[in-house]
Amino acid sequence: MKIALFVALSAVWMPFAAQAIVNGRHATNRFFQGVVRVNDDCTGALIGNKCVLTAHHCLAKNRRGEVMLPDFKESVVLESTNKVKIVSSTGPDWSDKRCYDMEIAVLAQPHNNGYNLTKNSVQGESLGVAGWGFIGDYTIPKALQFLQYTSKARLVPSEGVTIPVPDGVSGIAFRDSGGPLFTCKGDECFVVGVANGKVEGLSLLNTQHLWCDVRSNWDWIQATVKANCL
Repeated sequence: MKIALFVALSAVWMPFAAQAIVNGRHATNRFFQGVVRVNDDCTGALIGNKCVLTAHHCLAKNRRGEVMLPDFKESVVLESTNKVKIVSSTGPDWSDKRCYDMEIAVLAQPHNNGYNLTKNSVQGESLGVAGWGFIGDYTIPKALQFLQYTSKARLVPSEGVTIPVPDGVSGIAFRDSGGPLFTCKGDECFVVGVANGKVEGLSLLNTQHLWCDVRSNWDWIQATVKANCL
């Protein structure tokens, strides 16, 4: 990841954090060009040179689908007609000690918007997430949205990264599964998780969003990126 990209994101991170965003907000920074729409139902993050990190359930039915790369026009990230085929995809071997709802899809064409990942703990940190999807009740078309959480992240070994959501909202938008969870340190920002949904067994007024922690499959991710994505 080029330093320029880190600097660009850090310049907008503080305004996002200062303005608590509830139920999502249109992403308006070039940084989010690395957030892609996977097929019709999910979101993913570009990593390496030609790979997308997303949720396993997003590709379970169609591992040879395609992703739609976003376009940046007039300071807004928009859907484009630039579709790239997925030539293969792979997930980590199952284990009861790590989240396996994770997938890396290899694209037919390289790109230049990849994110760095981190295996550092995010316990107690403020995080943000991006995703493509319909806003509210499906009356507004799909848009790339960004949410800066006001609650701090927690690590639950049996589940992954969880963040309490005061108003019980279901996510940034419908169909944002596989979307990246971000953390920033100074002028560097990293993907730390993959959106999986809500923690089970919670009520509408006591909701927690759930991500696969990239740390849980760190060795597999590094080996896969080295073999397929550089």
